[in-house]
Amino acid sequence: MPDQIYIKDLSLRTIIGINDEERRNRQDVLINMTLFTDLRPAGISDQIADTVNYRTLTKQVIALVEASRFFTVERLAAEIAQVCFTDPRVEAAQVRVEKPGALRFARSVGVEIYRTRADMLERPHRVFVALSSNIHPEENLLSATRLLTERCTLLAVSPVYETLPIGNLDQPNFLNAAVLLETPLAAADLKDQVLLDIEQQLGRVHTSDKHSPRTIALDIALYNTDILDIGSCHIPDPDILKYAHLAVPLADLAPEYRHPETGQTLREIAEHVTMGGIVRRDDLRLSDVLI
Repeated sequence: MPDQIYIKDLSLRTIIGINDEERRNRQDVLINMTLFTDLRPAGISDQIADTVNYRTLTKQVIALVEASRFFTVERLAAEIAQVCFTDPRVEAAQVRVEKPGALRFARSVGVEIYRTRADMLERPHRVFVALSSNIHPEENLLSATRLLTERCTLLAVSPVYETLPIGNLDQPNFLNAAVLLETPLAAADLKDQVLLDIEQQLGRVHTSDKHSPRTIALDIALYNTDILDIGSCHIPDPDILKYAHLAVPLADLAPEYRHPETGQTLREIAEHVTMGGIVRRDDLRLSDVLI
């Protein structure tokens, strides 16, 4: 069994949970970490350079936890484990996160996870991608979905919806859908190397008007539960909270998924956006691509 370094009972405060009070007020969390590594080099040399610098790792964990606003202790534990592997000497990590007093009559509630370096390297990202087209839309939605299956692992495909155009009304109606996929790529790389490439293959012409006619548009709507800015694009896509053509297909894919910024489920968002001018098109099934 590898040697172990313990960091015990690290007491911090953070936003964690799903109800309104938990989203407003910081709560206590208790963190324990076990780092599995080879301590023999430091045992021989007596040099800090030959061992895991647990002080540096602890500072990184403190910065992560105090700035985070996760909904689940599972996600918080996973992110802490990710920090542990920033030191290349760490072979595996065990992370325990507790919320003292979170459950009536219980001293604490928590989770404990064990991850190896291989686990973290192989962990795919789960991404919701929105598709839209109003130039030969039936053909282009199918082609885009098929091309996505060649570049990513598609987990699910939403129904297709026909929607009225936004802004410039003098153009054909749009067909919209969404897919849930897994990829090892970072969000920026997925956008540049996959989504833009597929758009180019299908003849997309980009203009300053994001509501202009297009053969296909592929946009990252949600990326894990991350909050990101890629150039001028914000993730989660702000339009999720405004438009049915985006909120409804996403809710079809994962109704209980919580918006990383508002805490609402996709089902709740879809129920509150304006639904005028959206029609489900059951005659067009993108899911046939997965068969």
